[in-house]
Amino acid sequence: MHRKWQIRSESMTQAPLLDRLLACRGLTDPVQIETFLAPGLHQLHDPELLPDMDKACRTIGRVLRANQPVCIHGDYDVDGITATALLTRFLRGLGHDPQILIPDRLADGYGLSEDAAETLAATGCKLLITVDCGITSLEAIKNLRVSGIAVVVTDHHACGSCLPDADAVVNPHRADSRYPFSGLAGVGVALKLVQALCRELQCGDLWKNYLDLAALGTVADVVPLLDENRSLVAAGLDQINLGRGCNERLTHDDLPPSATPGLAVLIDAVSPPDRQVTAQLLGFTAAPRINAAGRMSDALDAVRLLLTESRAEAGEIAMNLIELNKQRQEIENAITRDAMAELDSQADLDEHAILVVARPDWHPGVIGIVASRLAEQYTRPVIVLAGDGALFRGSCRSWGDIDILAALHAASGALERYGGHRKAAGLTLAADQLDHFRSAIRAYARSSIRADMLQAGQRADLLVGAEELTLDQALQLRRLEPFGEGNPAPLFICKNLQIAETRLVGNGGRHLKIRLTSLPAGSSLDGIAFGAGDAGDWTGAGDRIDVCFSLEVNTWQGRRQVQLNIRDLWPADSGNAFDDRPWEAETLYRSEGNVRALMKRFSLPWQAVLPDKQEYKAVYQYLRTHCDEQAAVMDITLLSRKIGRSYQFNLHPFRLARILSVFAEAGLIKQQDLGQSRIRLTLLPVAGKVRLEDSPTYRRLAAEREGGSIP
Repeated sequence: MHRKWQIRSESMTQAPLLDRLLACRGLTDPVQIETFLAPGLHQLHDPELLPDMDKACRTIGRVLRANQPVCIHGDYDVDGITATALLTRFLRGLGHDPQILIPDRLADGYGLSEDAAETLAATGCKLLITVDCGITSLEAIKNLRVSGIAVVVTDHHACGSCLPDADAVVNPHRADSRYPFSGLAGVGVALKLVQALCRELQCGDLWKNYLDLAALGTVADVVPLLDENRSLVAAGLDQINLGRGCNERLTHDDLPPSATPGLAVLIDAVSPPDRQVTAQLLGFTAAPRINAAGRMSDALDAVRLLLTESRAEAGEIAMNLIELNKQRQEIENAITRDAMAELDSQADLDEHAILVVARPDWHPGVIGIVASRLAEQYTRPVIVLAGDGALFRGSCRSWGDIDILAALHAASGALERYGGHRKAAGLTLAADQLDHFRSAIRAYARSSIRADMLQAGQRADLLVGAEELTLDQALQLRRLEPFGEGNPAPLFICKNLQIAETRLVGNGGRHLKIRLTSLPAGSSLDGIAFGAGDAGDWTGAGDRIDVCFSLEVNTWQGRRQVQLNIRDLWPADSGNAFDDRPWEAETLYRSEGNVRALMKRFSLPWQAVLPDKQEYKAVYQYLRTHCDEQAAVMDITLLSRKIGRSYQFNLHPFRLARILSVFAEAGLIKQQDLGQSRIRLTLLPVAGKVRLEDSPTYRRLAAEREGGSIP
């Protein structure tokens, strides 16, 4: 089994796949299971249990009955944008037209600022309602109250030691909260406010019209899709799909179809009309385009998309957001390339367990995405900083089991502001503190991070047999939807499948279509490995592989069949420990400093562990053909198979690792060990003839070869 794969449960019983999956996720009580498998609006909690909800409703009701001006202050991310749109649509439905205030990501930063409060006081506004923000804006809210403006705060972020002095503070994280679920997104709290206002203002079930917006914001904010969030998202997806004429439903609620033309138009623009809208589609397709407004332009554009009643206007805004998202991707790619070049130029990169990269001209709106990509590339936490001369703003993304917020806390003496959680965080620091910050982060990493903490792998739910992977089982698994944070799409591992056929699909052959048969049963399974077109270089018909996958139902021209969405694939075990677990040989070699110990351990002749001249030549030819001066992440085991397949010989990963060490010492390549048999490799320009014999590793291996086999 590939050592990067972890399995929750390897027990294979006669129980149906769904039952085993529920059990391994801790759902064994029949009532608990029924509640989970049948999400619906009947499971929503009473909004009056939220702290200050009664005060919020009375305050808002008083202002609305007096027909006084109202302002809604939101945030520039999808959660804040959907919360703003939801509350605005509700108030418009009651005949009111609130003013909308969204801070600029770059100029204003997060939350209600004192400058915004001062501006608002001059507009004649009598009530400010915050959504997805406000819990830390103590001074700004105090100033608003002094100016005679009532303030209702609705937020879902952690509360500080003091609450704002507002007319009402609605937040499930308050210490005095009686609300049974604290995981609501900002848009979820806004929906609960509207639900309570419907009682206060005797509006019936008008709140049900906005479940589509609640679903989008909840999914985008990556809060757990459990408890009330699960019910809200399931109902919201039903509402969206009802509007698209899709019949499959996650709940049995009697719902109106989606009444948000802009959201429908955006989804139509990025998804086939007959495709069922899922939480994944909202999170990975719709949400990034809405987010692009706040990252690249004005978040109010996205608010206008969700407020307009004109499909024509919505179409124009949606196309603009799609174009902004493309620009965001281009800028993100450019910054990522720059950051990788800067990191790769650092001679001591291997010594840094947390990477810090900074440049004053980078666009701060995309550095969080860049940090995520770099963390994946370098398999360690990354902090990306963008400056404007005097200040740097930073985004941090963790890796493995590293608490990135703890690292920032250790370096807090250099910071002006910071916050977040163990996996992602943000910060602000003065430009003249950058060197101090780098030093503090490196000191923390040296003292607190062990090598094993940097390991991250694919975590699957169950080990399954090929006979279990049927259309009926795949349909049963749909009862677990919606999938997302806290309830990921189930991942399975199936061993020892034989490849019947492979072919490349997609633009430039980016994806691998694969047909698999189980041994010895011979049953056939279709699979798709997105973004894994290069796997065709190391495997083909007749090979045996292990696969990590989700089980899906593929519908094509009205016909449904089961399909494996393959997340990872790996050569199946051969029964030979030296071939199946080459990292054990590598560990032994590094500890002993010579090959004789591993030759004895695995009963090997010297030809099995020491590369010959033809292998040196083939490896370099392959690298010259397939690599360039741009660094690339490679797995040594798979690279050895690719080279061996290309030149029709068996190249063991251990011998390849020795060859690469020689090439690095000879100045032909630069390599960085990322752990778990992964390296970052860069092909270096060469002027003149290179003598491998000048490499210390080459001379040492040659000397060991002269020694022959162990007596």
